Amino acid sequence: MEQGAWVIAAHKVIAKYPTDHPAFDSFDALLSAGRAGDLFSATRALGKIDGDKFERHRKLSRLKPSAAREVLSHAERLGVVEISWAAESSRVADAYRFKKDSKGAVLDAVGKIFPLLQPTAAERATVALLSATLRLPQRDESLKNQLANEGFAEEQINEAIRLATELGLLGQTRETESGSPLLYNPHSFDGNARDAHTVLSSLNPHQRQAALEIHEFILENPGVPLPAHTDKALLDVLVKVGIVDYSRITTSAGSQGAYFTTAPHIWDVFDKAAGTPVSTDLIDDAKLLLNSFRYGQFFSTPGRGKIINPSWIVNKLVSEGEIATVRPATAIGQDYPLALSRGIVNVIESPRYPGRYSMELLKTDVALAVKEVLDHQSFLPSGAAPSQEELDRAGQFISPSAIRADVKLSDALRKHHDELVHGLRTTRRK
Repeated sequence: MEQGAWVIAAHKVIAKYPTDHPAFDSFDALLSAGRAGDLFSATRALGKIDGDKFERHRKLSRLKPSAAREVLSHAERLGVVEISWAAESSRVADAYRFKKDSKGAVLDAVGKIFPLLQPTAAERATVALLSATLRLPQRDESLKNQLANEGFAEEQINEAIRLATELGLLGQTRETESGSPLLYNPHSFDGNARDAHTVLSSLNPHQRQAALEIHEFILENPGVPLPAHTDKALLDVLVKVGIVDYSRITTSAGSQGAYFTTAPHIWDVFDKAAGTPVSTDLIDDAKLLLNSFRYGQFFSTPGRGKIINPSWIVNKLVSEGEIATVRPATAIGQDYPLALSRGIVNVIESPRYPGRYSMELLKTDVALAVKEVLDHQSFLPSGAAPSQEELDRAGQFISPSAIRADVKLSDALRKHHDELVHGLRTTRRK
């Protein structure tokens, strides 16, 4: 399961670059396994789906037909999916089902499929590097010796470290310890209170007070847009050292999108099993759902279904499994394509009121995670809208680790993405 988690974490960052570049030639297995993880995660709560819906999810996961056939063949042999293979070459499947609706099952499946895709030494070493630096930063020299003892050649180790640091999968200090720089895992560093304290202590008194105010605002108001007067340069510092998470969500083409902030450790409340790492799948899905509700709260309008309090929506979804069945809303059909594409919810058009929609919950654990975060706050102040420069691409959720590598889509590609997502709107599952 741990290997699957690191494969998915690495893929989230690598996938934001132009992966057809020669520099990524040795990362095919990691990309295919990571995309398979996206597919499994988005479909794990859907039950059996037909070939048309599967094709949409396959394309949204960016799995080419040949790669999809390869990873799904392994998944079928491992017993994690049921699939009816399509006879025609233009399709992969006539029917498909991911057998177990569990984030752990997704991580486990990816971890088992990855080595079956014949990963290169650079890919295997990259995953080993992420795991080796999870607990504590490592001296460059010590880490190289550790990987050498695991059978990696010096050239393979150097290539993996170079690529991992250049892509931001690993961080490397300029200062040295005993003549050797430190390599650290940003995923682990994000939650390191000692490092956060060091950074805050290095600021002047005015900056330190402003940083504490930003952090306090985010703790009390997870996902609420920051006030317009927020010092953006200081915020960038807090993001880079992992004190603040910064993700972005946009909706359909032509509508506005926005940045949303959370404190990384606020998501620790999701981790009920002591000592078990928080699932990347759950965290990203929960942030996406929370940010979607925040979008509806701060950027939608009353006439189309503006959200007054996200807690009301989440509580109703958790207790009843659906919302807006009596009073369907236009906004549900337009503001939640990402939650729909990730298989978190199902969006249903009303037969009585065309153009209005209700929502059905599919991933209960995701809604429960969001509910738990919202239940820890008592005040929701008004947020300021971001500047026009901060509003961009439609239909995308950019996770905190990948924002800096984000690349814009053309209008034509953005429209195609929206068509794929909105084609998932369907009838009630029950």
